[in-house]
Amino acid sequence: MTMAGNCFLRVSTWLKQIYLPWLILLYNREVHAQLNDVSCIVHNEEFMECRWNHTDGEANYTLFYWYTSTSPEECRNYIQENGYNVGCYFSKDKIIEFENFYLYRNGSSDSGSLTKTFQLQNQVKLYPPTNVTLNMTENNELLLSWETPAKLLECRMYEIRHRSNKDKVWQVQVITAQTKYVLSSVDPTKFYTFQVRSKINQYCASTELWSEWSSAVHWGKDPIQSEYTIPLIINGNS
Repeated sequence: MTMAGNCFLRVSTWLKQIYLPWLILLYNREVHAQLNDVSCIVHNEEFMECRWNHTDGEANYTLFYWYTSTSPEECRNYIQENGYNVGCYFSKDKIIEFENFYLYRNGSSDSGSLTKTFQLQNQVKLYPPTNVTLNMTENNELLLSWETPAKLLECRMYEIRHRSNKDKVWQVQVITAQTKYVLSSVDPTKFYTFQVRSKINQYCASTELWSEWSSAVHWGKDPIQSEYTIPLIINGNS
């Protein structure tokens, strides 16, 4: 072999030694991301949906589940799209919190099989607050209030966002265990918009799942529709 050939061989071997481990790592991460696609959401502690992605050409999946205290059983209410199973619906009586919840999704090959474990109190996504109202108080403060179910009231936290027609970004506040918020600095020449969302707080569970935002409520002089101050607008769910 010529000197140029020997040099090319050494360079090729060196490149393989450097890049091959990275290629294997990236491949394993991609496979793991594909496998780790089952997510479960407990909607307002009333029902649960566990869903996964399905790609055309893949075999249909089946799902088995169990708790630490129960035996495995297959999903009885599959969620389907185009004739394929893409999830499972669980009624309220099938939801047990503060106990390990196990899922096994079975495919036609190892690439489709997956086992996951959840604590369902950490998978709760609440409904948005209702009957959101906005009032101007005697002290010229804006009082935002809303309603929420009495159940687990002490376990709820809220995020309020508001901005005026002069603001480019939302102002955000987080509060716990109360259903009102006061904005003391109000400019009567501005048009304000408020929204609220909620989630289970850190004292009752470990969840990052916020509810959807409530319908917006407004106060002030609408620069588009009206020249008059709007004292109160009441909205319910989105």
